Amino acid sequence: MKENSEGLIERAEILTRWDVRNKHVLDIGAGPLAIIAARDFNCVVTNIDISEDALITAKRDAEKEGLVGRITFEHGDATALSYPDRSFDVVISYGVLHHVALSRRMKFLQEVCRVAKEMVIVVELNAYGFRKIHEFDDFTAVDLNWLERALKAFWDVDTYIGTLMNVYTLSFYKKEPVLRKGRTL
Repeated sequence: MKENSEGLIERAEILTRWDVRNKHVLDIGAGPLAIIAARDFNCVVTNIDISEDALITAKRDAEKEGLVGRITFEHGDATALSYPDRSFDVVISYGVLHHVALSRRMKFLQEVCRVAKEMVIVVELNAYGFRKIHEFDDFTAVDLNWLERALKAFWDVDTYIGTLMNVYTLSFYKKEPVLRKGRTL
């Protein structure tokens, strides 16, 4: 997959590889993914973030792109989503999980899987990427072995390993439903 000059997987690459087009998307964490999905992939996007300042910036960026009607910005906590089950075709978390407290990470995964109809995409920094980007920050790296095991409790996982980031995808609609521990279908 194509990576940008910093070594991060390009958001458009993720949307292209997993064919996220013409979908209703929940984008967790304010950033450029919502704009790319709405503008280039004809998606209707709900973008949530726990930071009101980040949402203000993201909304301003969307207005500059003329995407006001295609992206909704909401203040919210991904560990306690207010949406009904299966509300979104696709739920995407791009580099968000390491911002979530260790004690709330499983709840985060439960919530994103609960509100997704077709697919969940979790993109997270690997150990090298975390050290390179957050070496002096106050975040805790995600144990990617734990993440993959936790996601497998919900569904089969497609994993892509990049230079600085890994992508974990659960595609619910491509397979026959299988009941897994912790998941009600």
